[in-house]
Amino acid sequence: MPEPTMESTPETIVKPVFLVDKGIFLSYSSYIRRILVGLADTAHAAVLVCPAEAEAQAILCPSVERIEHPALRLPIFWNQNRRILLERLMRFRPTVLHAFYPGHIHLAQWLADELNVPCVLTFHREPQQWIRFEKPIRRAARMIAPSQVIANALGKKWAGLHDRLVCIPVGSFTEDQCCCFSRPVTTASLVAVHALDSFETIKPLLNALRHLVLDGFEMMAVIMGEGRAEKMIRRHIRTLGLTPVVTMLPPIRPMRDIFSGADIYMHLKDSGCFDAELLEAMAVGLAVVGCPEKTNGLLFDGQTACFWDPHDELSIYACLKNALSQRERMRHLAQNAQSHLRRHNSVSRMVDRLMETYVQAQQWHKQHRKQTAVELEE
Repeated sequence: MPEPTMESTPETIVKPVFLVDKGIFLSYSSYIRRILVGLADTAHAAVLVCPAEAEAQAILCPSVERIEHPALRLPIFWNQNRRILLERLMRFRPTVLHAFYPGHIHLAQWLADELNVPCVLTFHREPQQWIRFEKPIRRAARMIAPSQVIANALGKKWAGLHDRLVCIPVGSFTEDQCCCFSRPVTTASLVAVHALDSFETIKPLLNALRHLVLDGFEMMAVIMGEGRAEKMIRRHIRTLGLTPVVTMLPPIRPMRDIFSGADIYMHLKDSGCFDAELLEAMAVGLAVVGCPEKTNGLLFDGQTACFWDPHDELSIYACLKNALSQRERMRHLAQNAQSHLRRHNSVSRMVDRLMETYVQAQQWHKQHRKQTAVELEE
């Protein structure tokens, strides 16, 4: 993908507004906080627009203003909420709007038109129901993908917009130490984070864990998630006699605090979305085992992870048995993953690329306005 040629200048003012709905806030709060902190270090003011129920204090920093949207929490006030938000943003005078698919894309485009500023969109997955979102996407000044896999998918779907597409890997602070088997204890700690919507996704893992317990391996496994299959999964845990070994919890944030006490991260399925939990697990130094993924671009078999066949109970059993038996190999795998993140997923590089993208979006917007004015005159 060709890199844009426009460059920032010291005189360029960047005042971004981030439009974040509840879903994006819950999934990517750490990612957004790192962006806000990075912008604070560059002395650029920013606004975070998010719902009132979001615990924004966990991600805000002093130079960032918070605006609650919707201000009036009844659907009948839809138009009034838009106007209230517009008035508050007019006082802030932003230079660019940044929204995250599928959240507030239509709202972002309406605000961009009213404020006469460019709109930047981030896609953590390939868009579904793309016809519904086609208009705001085609009018976006820049489209950001967190991995090359997602960028390639976007490029195929909107071939005419490749010049506005940019890949910016999500940044993470990689720990200096590796957590994997770093404590002088014999019991291994395994953790998985996944939506509990399918019993068939979790069942082979539980059966494999039972065989490992029968083989005499000492371990504790935590499965974090919520979903409609939760009752069936809990029942199967009791049926297998794994209650002393397997614990089920709802997602606890920040995830990093949980991961720092574990040894192995189990990647159960590629959801098609960028997996922020997987990134955090690798950053603290957990060895990753599990299903191959095609979305994040982070896992490479034998280099940063060990793969199993998610539908084959024996494959899961063999992979976990090797992981629990070869601790030094797992530590080496986790350290390789940390080195990969330091090279490709640093926070400073992410913030620098975002700043460049905002400036390019502003320049594209000015050129687009001039071109539109000329066409109207003709």
